Amino acid sequence: MHLRIALVALCLPAILATTNTCAQIPTQCLEIESILVDACIDLAACPGASEGQNEMVRFRTGPLPIALDEIAAEWPNNSWNGLVQNVATSDLTTALNATIQGCGWLLEPPAGIIPPGSQVLMVTSTIMCVAANSFANLSDTLFIVFQAPGNTSGHFANHNNGGTVSPVPVGATSLRMLVLSYLPSSCSDTVYYDRSLLTNTLGSYGGGAALNDGATAQFSWPGPAVVSYVNYGCQAPFEPLLVEVTDAVGSICNGSGNVLLTGSITGAYETVLWQGGTGSFSDPTSLTTAYIAGAGDTGPVVVQLCAIGSCGAPVCIDFTLPGGSAPFVSISVNGPITLCPGESVTLTASGADTYLWSTQESSASITVSTPGTYSVVGTNACGNGSAQQMVTAATGPTVVITPNGPTSLCPGDAITLTASGADSYLWNTQEPTPSITVTQAGTYSVTGTNSCGTGGAQIIITEGSDPEVGITASGPLRLCPGQSLTLSASGAVSYVWNTQATSTSITVTQPGVYSVTGTNACGTGTASVGVIGVVLDAAFSTDVTTGVSPLTVTFTETSPAPGISTTWQFGDNSNGVGQTIAHTYTQPGTYTVIMTITDQGCTDTATGQIIVISNATGPSSVTVPNVFTPNGDGVNDQLRMDATGLNSVTLRIFNRYGQQVALLERAQQSWDARTFAGEIASEGTYFYILNAEGIDGKEFEESGHITLLR
Repeated sequence: MHLRIALVALCLPAILATTNTCAQIPTQCLEIESILVDACIDLAACPGASEGQNEMVRFRTGPLPIALDEIAAEWPNNSWNGLVQNVATSDLTTALNATIQGCGWLLEPPAGIIPPGSQVLMVTSTIMCVAANSFANLSDTLFIVFQAPGNTSGHFANHNNGGTVSPVPVGATSLRMLVLSYLPSSCSDTVYYDRSLLTNTLGSYGGGAALNDGATAQFSWPGPAVVSYVNYGCQAPFEPLLVEVTDAVGSICNGSGNVLLTGSITGAYETVLWQGGTGSFSDPTSLTTAYIAGAGDTGPVVVQLCAIGSCGAPVCIDFTLPGGSAPFVSISVNGPITLCPGESVTLTASGADTYLWSTQESSASITVSTPGTYSVVGTNACGNGSAQQMVTAATGPTVVITPNGPTSLCPGDAITLTASGADSYLWNTQEPTPSITVTQAGTYSVTGTNSCGTGGAQIIITEGSDPEVGITASGPLRLCPGQSLTLSASGAVSYVWNTQATSTSITVTQPGVYSVTGTNACGTGTASVGVIGVVLDAAFSTDVTTGVSPLTVTFTETSPAPGISTTWQFGDNSNGVGQTIAHTYTQPGTYTVIMTITDQGCTDTATGQIIVISNATGPSSVTVPNVFTPNGDGVNDQLRMDATGLNSVTLRIFNRYGQQVALLERAQQSWDARTFAGEIASEGTYFYILNAEGIDGKEFEESGHITLLR
């Protein structure tokens, strides 16, 4: 860190520069470069913070050193309070530097004097929130200065485009002016921005406050300032390094061809490099280059454009070169694909350069007169493609009659019958049309004709009546606790149940009477069934739950409604029957007991636990180690308790900030030095609180510290 300070006096790299050489120094006293108009605030991290205390202005000084008391600002809102440099600003600068993850650095002007040609970030208050606007990606060295506190409201005005997001500005033109002056010579720089042109994080306009946080105006220099509008979200006003491929002309196919590539880089960088593929680049260190395909470029070719930033770390983007493709072959048909005897059809392939049919013909078109599946393979420089066409044999027509409703006629109703599958039709009613309308029950037939012959079909129309509705159940009409029963209606077209359901079937979980009304074209009908419920809430008690082996335990069913039969599983591969039963456990251990009661085909269970202690167990004990080394060497990699005879245990582990990082609830459980989020815990001292109870009734309440060493 101290080396950076020593180098600053020589030259500061520019955020907007395209190389790592010294940036251009303004010829006048100073130049304004950007304004963070819509700053972020983090009320959780900084209670009471306001946006107006977090706004920032970036400017560059000219050929003369400038003292802090020689600078004045004319804000769009609020008064100028002057710049200060004191313990508070030093602490702020230190806190901000601690958040930087790139190679950048923030400096206060030495002795309150800003060197010539320096890039400066001016914060509108010493009451700023360090967590609000991120400096994590800073890759340059900046001087940072602070206005004296006192202004809590905003110094600038945010967008005026309303709360609805729009692809274009909808607010009226509203200019805001900022003036920075060098008092000894009355030199100044003035810039303007339009509130309606401030963009949100989507690159559009308007929307809520969170969407517009980070709105920034940037100004060109030298000469009259040209303003542009960007939004990089909640970070300080420096430009990130962005890499993209903006254009690609040409294509690659099977190891041949070339593509003219154009890249674009935003932000400070030192060099560029194109790489990838098996071919070569005409100039791999230029933003514009040509890629010449190599012999190995037989599939999709991915190249990479990298920019080497001032931190020395590359920022890269992958780009898949345009490529040719194997042909997409299709077959067009000139004539019928269903052939009557003596007919033929011409098939024409397209989409490739040359063709080979399954008939061994190599022309684009073939004429066939035999039913079958005809395939063709088309070839171009990038490969092959295929297609196929089925040609079928035609016979007399297959005629189908389709009614427009039920084939059951209610009095006064009519049904339209439509024939299909032929070219012309004649009904037994002597009508020659594809469709007829009938009002009487009976058998209706039609003869259809096409070029290959004739075919027929018939349909029977019956007299309709009101529906006879019935209900069937998926099982017995009784419900055990937690069971369900499906009731299905039949005999109609549509249904309405007394549950308001309109489906054919319903699933019921409660006893009661269920009825349904069925409807068809002629009327309605009803049906109902009754479902009874069977109630068994299983429970049991024991005379003891813990004891020394051999331990005899008496089990008693205490269910509100005892079952017809009661069976027991004692957890030691032994079973029993009866409402009251005694069982002896001869071996120490923890046993899960299951009681099952049965009544009217329904069952319910209750469980309990018996703990049997060995005479040789001895008193309970628990010890927490005070150090462990999770370094992966297989020795002492996890924190484990040394416990004997525990009935229950809870071990809570906290970091030095009082945050809980681990919870152990079993004597055999261990901590692998990771937090609840799965992150690796850092080295240091951790604190624990232990609560445990032994099977002998002894209670443990302890606290202490654990040292984590890697």
